[in-house]
Amino acid sequence: MDRDVLGDRYTLLDVLGDGGMARVYLARDGVLGREVALKVLGERYAEDELFVERFRREAKNAASLNHPGVVQVYDQGRAEDGTYYMAMEYVPGGTLKELIARRGPLNSSEAADIASRVADALAEAHRGGIVHRDVKPQNVLLTASGEAKVADFGIARATSSRTMTETNTVLGTASYMSPEQVRGERVGPQSDLYSLGVVLYEMLTGRLPHEASDPIATAMKHLERPAPHPRDANPVVPEELDALVVRLLSKDPEERYPGAAELAEDLRRIRDGLPPLASGFGGQIRTNPTVSRPRARYLARAVLRRDGRYRGPWWPCSSGWPC
Repeated sequence: MDRDVLGDRYTLLDVLGDGGMARVYLARDGVLGREVALKVLGERYAEDELFVERFRREAKNAASLNHPGVVQVYDQGRAEDGTYYMAMEYVPGGTLKELIARRGPLNSSEAADIASRVADALAEAHRGGIVHRDVKPQNVLLTASGEAKVADFGIARATSSRTMTETNTVLGTASYMSPEQVRGERVGPQSDLYSLGVVLYEMLTGRLPHEASDPIATAMKHLERPAPHPRDANPVVPEELDALVVRLLSKDPEERYPGAAELAEDLRRIRDGLPPLASGFGGQIRTNPTVSRPRARYLARAVLRRDGRYRGPWWPCSSGWPC
């Protein structure tokens, strides 16, 4: 697609992000007279039912959530030439990933504030029966004033669904996946909380809690390695926030927070210098003893597969917007 107007409505102004599956444009909505982020599915995926369904699901999931912390979807459609597109709220402040890359570790108050806003958005999604499954800083967009909004519900599922899709692969991004996602088990809201714990660790330290040379090795560390303390990498992190992150990174979902709403409240209290309300900090961190290392490695290897035609379920963008 190389024309300047899509669907006789959206005038393309600039490229915001470009990834393997889609390209995101800054566009002008000629009907409503406002700027939007226009996500356009790549031409080579337009005939692939799996990708088209994921694209449509993203729009449907986001549109069902009326919350200031979720990037709003205004419109979706298919142009006369067969191009699938989605018009979304334009969030001009870039991604949280870019902010961390630019500034390094954030101060504890700012990190807790951003994480609380993400938790609020996840709480709304979970109340609606939706698990995001790909919480990462690339999918957290920032407004001009620094407020966080969650984007990209393309691989979200109802809480009753399994992680494994019809292609029998694990979806998510290796560096942020919960242990149960890696193992291909049923996921729930606590899986999103684990991923948010990884994001919070990264905000506080400027790096990931588990890193390796490839996605499989990274996923294995999430299965096997104890959760590191942010204070070990950044001693200025308050003890309460350190304990909160370690709790979120528990291998057992039952040892994490009971819900995103409770997490958001405690993050705001810590931000404001108050003690958290939830009990049970510092719970035992353990691996799942029922999964053998060979089986775990087999499951982790699924992170790299989709349908045999490309590697990786995540869609890296070169800039601002998740694609």
